[in-house]
Amino acid sequence: MDEDYFGNDYHFNRHRRNMLTSVSRKLIVATLMAVMMMFPGCIGSDDKSDEGLGPLPDFQGVADNGETYTKSGMTGGDVGFIIIFSAEWCNAPCHQVMHKIHNTLDNPAVLVMSTDPNTDITLQEWHEDADDYDDEGNDTGVDLPFAFMKGVEVAEELEISARPTLMFIDAEGNIMHKHEGAVTSDDSLVDMYAKIS
Repeated sequence: MDEDYFGNDYHFNRHRRNMLTSVSRKLIVATLMAVMMMFPGCIGSDDKSDEGLGPLPDFQGVADNGETYTKSGMTGGDVGFIIIFSAEWCNAPCHQVMHKIHNTLDNPAVLVMSTDPNTDITLQEWHEDADDYDDEGNDTGVDLPFAFMKGVEVAEELEISARPTLMFIDAEGNIMHKHEGAVTSDDSLVDMYAKIS
């Protein structure tokens, strides 16, 4: 075979490798974008506040502590409450928000509601997993004083798509603020809570 044949073959293979690398990069980027779209609350935040959020739908459920919680039982006092819409499989962003609320706010009433109807983990195991988030070595951190329960129906009614999603409910049962995603600022969390306290 002549030299031109080998030279052209070399350039053809080099061009083919460069094209495959380019296609691979584009495929990886497209895959990452698709995954990020599936879990919007885990990577960012979206706030809706104060106007037009309306009343919280009625709900009733038994929590991991054996108590039954309802909208009417949570309202009517001087201060509202927080609902954290989460899921048993939502670890770091959801657990971070739970601990941030516990460590930043002064004894808020909090319900943690799962949006996932199908799971093999019990409510008690889910609560223990959330408690373990701040454990380091022999330091067991804090046990979250929140009730963990299923909230699939109310989440569907509110069209919850991000985990975590925080709902700040006033004493009359109205949704005063909605926050999707992680909470990084103590001040912003205090400001959200001020809308119901």
